[in-house]
Formats: sequence, structure tokens, C-alpha cells
Amino acid sequence: MLWGRQGRQPGEDIVSAVDCTYVARRNRSTGAAPWRGLLALGLGLCLTACGSDTSEPKDGPPVRLEVGTGLGFTAITPDSTLELIRGCQGSQHVFISLRAWDLPTSRNTVQLLLERASDGVDVSAPYDVQLRFDAPASDGEPALLEGLLLIVPDAAAAVDREVRLSAAIETEDGQRATDARIANLQWGPPTCP
Repeated sequence: MLWGRQGRQPGEDIVSAVDCTYVARRNRSTGAAPWRGLLALGLGLCLTACGSDTSEPKDGPPVRLEVGTGLGFTAITPDSTLELIRGCQGSQHVFISLRAWDLPTSRNTVQLLLERASDGVDVSAPYDVQLRFDAPASDGEPALLEGLLLIVPDAAAAVDREVRLSAAIETEDGQRATDARIANLQWGPPTCP
């Protein structure tokens, strides 16, 4: 699930399904049999003993992220307008593009969220996907991920309003980066015949 849909802020830690203390607390509060907590504890110990990677993130500069819009990256400034595009199959979406600096890997978990700035209500469909950024053209340049489709199921809840576009990435080695920008959401030009 997205961090926004669970009351977390971008970049906050998410409890792992194998976190034994979480499982044990949940079992006590729901009246589950005590052996389930012991089973979870045993599974956690086994996974640790079997060589699961618990190393710290690699040395180097921290990952930086910028969320933008468009099929090709366009920066979002305070006076920007995001275009809501009518899809040819009946839905509507916003094109999102990302750029990131100092990525240690190319495969990352990407989370996107669009919410009304006035009250924080989510107006986009969940987006939590493993994706690969395009490699930087040269040292110091950002890696790019362009033209992502963020679905907006109910256009009436978002059009002609100020919205907050949030993005988060998590690398394979556990580094996290987030960014959020505020803009106005308007209907874009027609794209279908």
C-alpha cells in the first residue's frame, strides 16, 4: 500500500511482514493462538540465520529525487499546471516523470500519490511499482523515468483544484528519497480521435 493511504509520510519506515514484534503484538490484540507468535519468531530467526541481507545502505551521497510531469521530464514550479488527460479507453490520467541523482541501482520501488492540497484526500489510484530508471547520460546527470501514467479515477474530485503530487523511491539497498510538488490540475487537450 502507499504510505499516504496508511497514514505514513513519504520516507517513513514501513513495518515488514516478518517483523516478529509486530506479529506478536498483533496476535495478542486479536486473540490469536500464542503459537503463531512463536512460529513467526522462529521464521524470523531462520531467515536471519539463512543469510538475509541486513547490511546498511552503501556508502556514497544520498539519493535525491525530483518529481515532474510530462512524457519527457518537465519541472513543476509553484505556478505550474498539471494536465489531466482523457484516455482513449474512458479513464483519465496525469503523465508523471521522475529524475534521480546518485542511484546505486537501476531497479527501484516507485510510489506515486496525487492528493487535494486543501484537505489531503487522495485523488489518484494506488501506484507502487518496481521500475528501472534510464541510466544517466553522464556523471552528475540524473537518471530518468518518464511518462508514467497516474490514474485519477474521479476527475470531478480533482479538476480545477490545487493538488499535491508526491513521489517516493526505495532502492534495492534500502535508500529512500521523496519529493512533493503543488500545482493546479486542469483538463489537458484531447488526445483521442
